[in-house]
Amino acid sequence: MNAKQPSNTRPDIRSAPDVSEQRLLHCLRDRYRLNPVSLAFLPHGHDFGAGVYRAIDEQGTAYLLKASSRPFEANRYLVPAYVRGQGIEAVVAPIPAADGALWTRLEAWTVSVYPYVEGSAGLDGMTAKHWKAIGEVMKRIHQVPPPANIASLREERFDPSAYIRWIREFGEDDARAAAKDYTGRELLACWAANRAMIGEMMASLARLAEALQGETLPQVICHADLHASNVIRGQADRVFVINWDEAMLAPKERDFIFVREPHAAAFHEGYGAGETNPAALSYFLWERIAQDLIECATNACLKPELGEASRAAAGRAVQEMFAGRKGGHFEAVHAANERLPASLRAPLKR
Repeated sequence: MNAKQPSNTRPDIRSAPDVSEQRLLHCLRDRYRLNPVSLAFLPHGHDFGAGVYRAIDEQGTAYLLKASSRPFEANRYLVPAYVRGQGIEAVVAPIPAADGALWTRLEAWTVSVYPYVEGSAGLDGMTAKHWKAIGEVMKRIHQVPPPANIASLREERFDPSAYIRWIREFGEDDARAAAKDYTGRELLACWAANRAMIGEMMASLARLAEALQGETLPQVICHADLHASNVIRGQADRVFVINWDEAMLAPKERDFIFVREPHAAAFHEGYGAGETNPAALSYFLWERIAQDLIECATNACLKPELGEASRAAAGRAVQEMFAGRKGGHFEAVHAANERLPASLRAPLKR
């Protein structure tokens, strides 16, 4: 019997994924030996290929269930389990199934279950105490020795060629032909208006990569997507790090890209003294801009199966990115650029 393929068709960003809740409940009972009495979809996040749910068992214990249709990557589950096993309780790791596995398959979906952490996420509400606590947690994570039993863990190579190739090819006839509606046309107009900045982004990535490939920088376990929505603020100013989908080995600066003013001082107070490599930080900031630009352009122009609300949101995200909102990526990359030696600095204008 062939596995049912997830459709990934969403009428909007906050709709549930195309997987039966009855199948999910059965999975909790059969694979995890839990007795859920309720399962509620949580309209969180912008991952079109995944959905999260809050399950409550007969004892009133809450769990978070995540169903993902993204290409399977074991390290999303192995790395947080390994790091938490080193005594870092701020890392939220998957709960093993009855057979000991950290994930299970349900047709074409990968299902994982986590403790449900009560609290809030997002930049609003983050205090200096929270930022200091995150700094302390990330210092401990970065001090954990890389796991010897996870041979396939991604390593930073400072190779931006795939980003540069995609961005150069986008806008050619096949991409433009896919943008037949208002959302696509608006994104392409924004792309054209900011072509010079996009060109500088590619030039900066190439220039910084060449310099960094000649250096030997210590590689540590990085979360690699440490924005405020992946940090839960619990009671007594405790913080918890969730969503380890992008975990990798990289220089520590990979986890600094969302540490920005006016919060940077509190974070680094918790993290402790030490130099930050300005070239590495700049590279990772430019890389994040490239990643977000590619993802949003793909969703807005090349994924007609997405709902119009989702596609329009992707287009607006690109416009807001180039508008240079306060605290955004371009403000951060400008600040990092000013700390670079002249030979690596981009000719950016405020």
